[in-house]
Amino acid sequence: MNYKVSRRRFLEATGGALGLAAFARSFEALAQSAAPIRRLLIIQRPVGTVYENWWPEGTGTSFELSRILTQFAAHRERMVVLRDLNLPSDGSVGGGHERGSVLMLTGARTVELYPGNGGDDPMAEGPSIDQLFVEQSPMLQGPPLASLQLSCDSRADTPEVSTRHMSYSGPRAPMRPYYQPLDAYMRVFGTLVPGGTTPGNMDLLARARAQKKSVLDFAKKDLARLRTLAPSAAREHLDAHEAAIRALELELDADPRDPVTCGLASPPEMVNISTADPNGDPYAGDHTSGERDDVKHDRIAQLHFAVTRAAFSCDLTRVVTLQFSPGTNHVSFGDLWPPNPSVFKIHHTTSHDPDSPDTLEFLTRVEEWYAARVSGWLTELAATQDLAGGTLLDTTLVPYVTEVGARYHNWDNMPFVLFGGAQTGLITNQVWSTGGAGARSTNDLWMACAGAFGLPDFVLGDNDQHTTALDGLFV
Repeated sequence: MNYKVSRRRFLEATGGALGLAAFARSFEALAQSAAPIRRLLIIQRPVGTVYENWWPEGTGTSFELSRILTQFAAHRERMVVLRDLNLPSDGSVGGGHERGSVLMLTGARTVELYPGNGGDDPMAEGPSIDQLFVEQSPMLQGPPLASLQLSCDSRADTPEVSTRHMSYSGPRAPMRPYYQPLDAYMRVFGTLVPGGTTPGNMDLLARARAQKKSVLDFAKKDLARLRTLAPSAAREHLDAHEAAIRALELELDADPRDPVTCGLASPPEMVNISTADPNGDPYAGDHTSGERDDVKHDRIAQLHFAVTRAAFSCDLTRVVTLQFSPGTNHVSFGDLWPPNPSVFKIHHTTSHDPDSPDTLEFLTRVEEWYAARVSGWLTELAATQDLAGGTLLDTTLVPYVTEVGARYHNWDNMPFVLFGGAQTGLITNQVWSTGGAGARSTNDLWMACAGAFGLPDFVLGDNDQHTTALDGLFV
């Protein structure tokens, strides 16, 4: 008899019902793959910025953070502020937020509109960069889930498609995001539990954990029987397998969280996702709402990020796009309107008002609100241990983007920021600009980012939509 049981076969036998075989493959890939591990987390916030409160003072490595960017002060050593970038918008169709949402990540000229959606809603003519990267880069491949699309709010003007999507698998092929954090959780972790999970039967997780313990008990009994039969030459292998069982048991006893090892104490609660503004047409009147959205908006975002961090922690995916809301959003904020904090102002439609001091202050405060949350997420990634050693942020590139430059619906001077850990090769703590040499395409930015994922020859867009990859961003 051959008593030499492979490590993978052993883990499949002891924990396959709970997805431990998937974990085993991830661990083995980390140990054996020639390609280093990288992760990509693209985060969008809507409606551009307020330039006078966004751009830092200074250039290169000598600069002072602006009022909005001060929210990222803890991550200055991991950030690059990008100036002089334009979306490749010339010759495309679609409205301000609509066209910008498509071009932001696809970089492909839009030529046709979706019918009946107000005349502003363009179709994408190519895949988005997250899908191109995961398709081409071995650094992003291997986990059971190729990528994950998330959004915190679905409300937009008309039945628009363009503003509600960041990721595209191909021309005119939007990838619908998960709005409900529990749905995203089940997409990532549901297959790790026998029979999957449903909102009405979440106790399966606890049952599965108990089942895993019973499987380990069976494996120990089986190994004890094999010891009575195995030749002396096989005992070393049996000792190694028994040690692995004990390690798993200690992990279970020390950390009862589910899913195991991934860092989520419990599944996200079911959130009542908003589907319409309570006051109807948000363009009418003073752009106020009868309800505030920001508290729930924040909760949805935090739950989505928790799922993202857990998925990264267990290497279940390496690519995530997270959209706070469509550009033509109906999200209302409390406590941010200067004349009266009790008024719930709607973000997008307020941006259409004249540039009064109150309007600009409100829009700046919304930008600070989003930046503060993203900064907190970066802190969590920097504090979360990676399977391969170091922290998750060490190996994660985090572009922080938006679909328009500012409230003018412009596509130039795009206020993008890159964050990344040491292993991404990002040359951080700088303001990147052309130094007056003329604007560059955001496609040139994505071509530079491709190099960080082992794709130095990556090209995005037609020849008149890019030049070459930006220099000075990556080593």
